[in-house]
Amino acid sequence: MAGVIPKEIADAITDYCKECEQTDAIYIADQLMQLAQVRMHGPEHHYLTAAAILTAYCNFRQIEKKSLLVKAYVRTNTIPVGVCAMYGCCGAMMGAGAAVGILLLAHPFSAEDLRTVNQITAGIQNRLAEYGGPRCCKRSVQISVYEAVQGMNRLMGCELAATVPACKYSKNNKGCLGRKCEFFALK
Repeated sequence: MAGVIPKEIADAITDYCKECEQTDAIYIADQLMQLAQVRMHGPEHHYLTAAAILTAYCNFRQIEKKSLLVKAYVRTNTIPVGVCAMYGCCGAMMGAGAAVGILLLAHPFSAEDLRTVNQITAGIQNRLAEYGGPRCCKRSVQISVYEAVQGMNRLMGCELAATVPACKYSKNNKGCLGRKCEFFALK
């Protein structure tokens, strides 16, 4: 199966993350979403979510991140476009699950590691389900990263930050929920 994330977008995300020294995963995600190559909606958000989480974790632990970003890209580049509606699970949430699975070295025969990945993604899915539609990749990324970090802090002994900024994207989203969205900021 061919990948779904345009290479130039994936490269821009990877390049930013390789140079980034931040440890706040949502700050990183927000910076990635502001890259000129990143569209309002699209499958790049699946990789972007995983990359932000992995970058924050690696920077916090002061470990090499390049190989983890490659693994995240490979895993998230096969998540179908429109997966939120077609399969009932958000691609950003799947990106968060990929990041946590990579960090835990989880596999289908894992016991506790598989439980941890599923507990974290279940928390994300529950938050995303509160909104229904229409889809908003920016909101989904913020929720996925925030909930993943909270789960990692609680279940994996991490101490990562996740400071949620006000939305900068509502004017470009035709399906914006406006005041019904917790991230919406009045201009």
